[in-house]
Amino acid sequence: MLPYSLLVFLFPLLAASSPSPPYLASDAFTHLVPRNTLFFRQSTNLQSFTGALGGLGASAIEKSGDEKRPFSVDGDTFPDFDTAGQRSCDKQFNKCSDQANKDKKAGFEVKDCDEQKGKCNDAQKSATVKDFNTAVASENIGPDPEFGDFDLICDA
Repeated sequence: MLPYSLLVFLFPLLAASSPSPPYLASDAFTHLVPRNTLFFRQSTNLQSFTGALGGLGASAIEKSGDEKRPFSVDGDTFPDFDTAGQRSCDKQFNKCSDQANKDKKAGFEVKDCDEQKGKCNDAQKSATVKDFNTAVASENIGPDPEFGDFDLICDA
């Protein structure tokens, strides 16, 4: 490990000369990244679908820790992203349809949940990141106006 003082000196030089955005393996050095710098981060939730009828979002697709079944959805593990993505969308559909059947004033019907499930499955098929080893390009857009101690990081 390089001394902190050397890292402070070298980081801007390495970041400026690298052909692609730097990948930060740890959050320990993110404070060294100049604002508005594009960098890579690893995803902790691979679910890319954001639709949520009745406020019921799709379950997260997380890393299970099991090399043979690396994807986890609400505690169930899967060997590949496609299966985990399908389960996440199925679970969202089940919650949505239960809510639609239970509460006729919910403002949506089971057919709306079915349409949402199709959109969720389409999002999983077209997802750009389908594993936990692929880095996601992100951009630090500066301090959060409501919480000055934190920066806003957006997917690029």
